[in-house]
Amino acid sequence: MAQASWQKLKGTSDTFYDRWVREEEKVPQLEGLYVDDLRAVELAPWERKGGKGIYVNLAGQRVADAHICEIPPGGRLNPEKHMFEEMVLVIQGRGASTVWNEGEPKLTFEWQTGSLFALPLNSWHQLYNGSGNEPARYLAFTDAPLVLNRFRSLDFVFGCTHVFRDRYTYAEDYFAAPGKEFSDAILKTNFVPDLFTTPMIPSPRYKTPFRRFVLAGGTLSAHMGETPVGQYQFGHRHGAGAHIIWLKGTGYDLTWETGTKNVKKIDWHPWTMTSPPDWWYHEHFNTGPEPALKLALHFNIRVSQVGADLLEYQTPILNEVAYDDEDPQIRRDFVGELRKNGLALDMEEIDRFDREYRAGRKVAAGA
Repeated sequence: MAQASWQKLKGTSDTFYDRWVREEEKVPQLEGLYVDDLRAVELAPWERKGGKGIYVNLAGQRVADAHICEIPPGGRLNPEKHMFEEMVLVIQGRGASTVWNEGEPKLTFEWQTGSLFALPLNSWHQLYNGSGNEPARYLAFTDAPLVLNRFRSLDFVFGCTHVFRDRYTYAEDYFAAPGKEFSDAILKTNFVPDLFTTPMIPSPRYKTPFRRFVLAGGTLSAHMGETPVGQYQFGHRHGAGAHIIWLKGTGYDLTWETGTKNVKKIDWHPWTMTSPPDWWYHEHFNTGPEPALKLALHFNIRVSQVGADLLEYQTPILNEVAYDDEDPQIRRDFVGELRKNGLALDMEEIDRFDREYRAGRKVAAGA
């Protein structure tokens, strides 16, 4: 049975949200730093949902959570609506979702393994399994901890009648219309049919294939990035909430609390999920023979991390560790891991770009 790392991190477990999960939902929780394989986690009956599931609360945080839910063959979940946002990544199977507001027609769209979509805020929705033989499994990423701990009223969170028409109102093409492109590789859309075949463009920061998604007008968003063979991403940190799912490739992460040298190593492969604790440094290493593809689910950076962005702009290396400044043993260890797989380091171009980028940021900041 593949489960999460069970190491508990500092943080409270007696919030309104935690009591709701324990006393009302009565569904098990996974804690720690990572889930080894989202496809293999053992699930339990979930009365409210009408299927099987488990909560995933990684990194001792209480700002965002995740849950895994499974729909039985030929089955459906119970209809629901709520005042927290929810993004859905389909892990296995195929099926359909129906979305509606009171007094409007119902709208149904189909999904498959690798689909990504957001359920419009406080709109009714119901998910169906399209197969009569195999279960369908998905991962949901939500801001339920923030919302439940803020309002501390289940009647409000699950019973509010307000309709957010700027987020969703019935339109036949709501989940079918082509997305709108913006700068910084942003695609504003309501449905990504298949992440594995979604075209990406060079990231303005990393120069590797990249795509950022803003879904259903929400404050949750996602980005997808590729790490080429023989490369790794420099150490960086940010606030709590990001959940990283590896879709392709094999490798490992290093993560450590700011101001300490207690480095933890997490091996990953397709469908491993990690979540760095609040302001812990972390970096991603591709040790496999193909480009590694990751999806990160998080709060919309444009909305919720403006302060961090400005801080990084003023002091470019505050939230990132330049390759030239990192512990040389990190790269030596990576080279050793590559050699085990008959691969070689390929960092010359990315090192050069990183130096040029940081030099430009220092000039722009007046350093």
